[in-house]
Amino acid sequence: MSYKPLIGKSGFDEVFNNSSQNISSENFRALILVTKDNFRLGMILPKKNIKLAVHRNYLKRIIRSLSIDVFAESKVSLVVVSKKRILDFKKDELRREIKNLFLNLTKKLNEENNYIFN
Repeated sequence: MSYKPLIGKSGFDEVFNNSSQNISSENFRALILVTKDNFRLGMILPKKNIKLAVHRNYLKRIIRSLSIDVFAESKVSLVVVSKKRILDFKKDELRREIKNLFLNLTKKLNEENNYIFN
């Protein structure tokens, strides 16, 4: 199963204003909102924080693939935001950080709402 992209200001505002969980790591922040729709994903990776388009595209691919692995069957809207400028772009470390971010988010959701994620 795939995902639907979170599009438009209204979609992002809905998640930012009503998010049930908010979790942060060193470089990223993830907000999640439990909905009645299928899984929706939005990413905010500004050029100000990640200078090279190659790096932004890599992060988009990684976030997309890891989030589909974790949240594909759930009915949530997820927004991932880069918090600050990433100066030292190490692919393995950033991939691990994003994976841990999603795992911590699922733990937090499971504890609070008794949702079951794979």
